[in-house]
Amino acid sequence: MYRRILIITVLLILSVRMFSQEENYISLYMFNFTRYVEWPVEKRSGNFVIEVLGHVSVYEKLKEMVSGKKVGNQPIEVRNYMSVNEMGQPHVMFVGHWKSREMPQVIDKLGGESTLIIGEKEGMIDQGAAINFVIREGKIKFEFKEINARDRGLSVSSRLRQMGIVLE
Repeated sequence: MYRRILIITVLLILSVRMFSQEENYISLYMFNFTRYVEWPVEKRSGNFVIEVLGHVSVYEKLKEMVSGKKVGNQPIEVRNYMSVNEMGQPHVMFVGHWKSREMPQVIDKLGGESTLIIGEKEGMIDQGAAINFVIREGKIKFEFKEINARDRGLSVSSRLRQMGIVLE
């Protein structure tokens, strides 16, 4: 009995640690993606807004990570929402795994806005995300579909294509 409790405790600790690493990875990469994407001129003033839908821990890590930082001359502002209805027109929209079924509503709400859409569940690229975090060979990686970014008026550096799993 004691051994089972010990095994369960160790597994829980490891899974919490894994999720924490995933959140750090996602937050760091989301911030770094801003270096490889160029937004249209009309999006280059005011705050640079990153919105997170449905993933509070990624929001918290990202907010901490980008505190006091800028994209170009724009101060970064991070917002968190649990409902598509609360969303604005951000530069970057991250749709958390638990809200992935709402991707069609996210796409509708954004309309033709120049927003880099990022998901974290298999199939999000096919639903309109330009970047999607996936697990491959036991590691967190990201898929990239350039046409989804270009369709939103975004220009993407070849460096971003080199770092991700490019999908046509």
